[in-house]
Amino acid sequence: MEKEHARCVTIWDEQFPALLKKTAAPPVVLFYLGELPEIWSPMIGIVGTRMPTQYGRTVTEKLTAGLAEKGIDVVSGLARGIDTIAHTTAIQRGGRTFAVLGCGVDVIYPPENRRLHEQIQQNGAILSEYFIGAKPDAVNFPRRNRIISGMCLGILVVEAGAKSGALITANFALEQNREVFAVPGSIISQRSIGPNRLIQQGAKLVLDLDDILEEIAPKLVAREMQEKPLPPDLSDADKSLLIRLSNEPCHIDQLVLELDQSPAVLLGQLLRLELTGLVKQLSGKMFIRL
Repeated sequence: MEKEHARCVTIWDEQFPALLKKTAAPPVVLFYLGELPEIWSPMIGIVGTRMPTQYGRTVTEKLTAGLAEKGIDVVSGLARGIDTIAHTTAIQRGGRTFAVLGCGVDVIYPPENRRLHEQIQQNGAILSEYFIGAKPDAVNFPRRNRIISGMCLGILVVEAGAKSGALITANFALEQNREVFAVPGSIISQRSIGPNRLIQQGAKLVLDLDDILEEIAPKLVAREMQEKPLPPDLSDADKSLLIRLSNEPCHIDQLVLELDQSPAVLLGQLLRLELTGLVKQLSGKMFIRL
């Protein structure tokens, strides 16, 4: 682990990205160069073609700049094209950016991104589930896409062909209950087939930054709520329940599944927390944190 000063964080560590930890297939360990994001730091993944048009470049720069200026971290894969533009713009606008690789964190790929690789370490981190020195392998890249989407509140697809890896990332995002955003493009452009099809299938059409912000705003509030200090006199069980709840209504059945408790036990806890003003019950056995 000394090579390139790489470090690692495991899924059992507090510093492990919080949203990623909650996905169905999180990596057990993440190697990294740089500084890990704060566990509740808001992130958006930006992905797309390796050969963008000028339209794609301009849109990526505009939206990435807006996210960075709002304090939203940008996640991508350090590939050529849209990934590189997103990372570079985030840094230029004073934001933080995180690159998830399909090889070891010490491996520069593509080789022309050596300088960007170094810059990201100073303004975020290079991350990978693969061991130090692991070479790029075609099978690794689709798999790493679940980490990109898993870390984020949503994924933005700018330009992508019909078989683009960006669509794999979008599919992972859907499976992980993340927002999927897509920038519309020309119906005769091969590079717009991917996002246009995503929009056709229900992805959020993005015309400007506000289209992204209005979708993630409730989740940002939920994250702030999860960071609120808990009353010190609560039991560990009550603390675990409060940490899970936010301003987004959650059904009792979902809490039963996630916390591995019986409905009777959880309802007793929820009633107690409601009487102390920490929780509110809505209709249909839905609960929110106050």
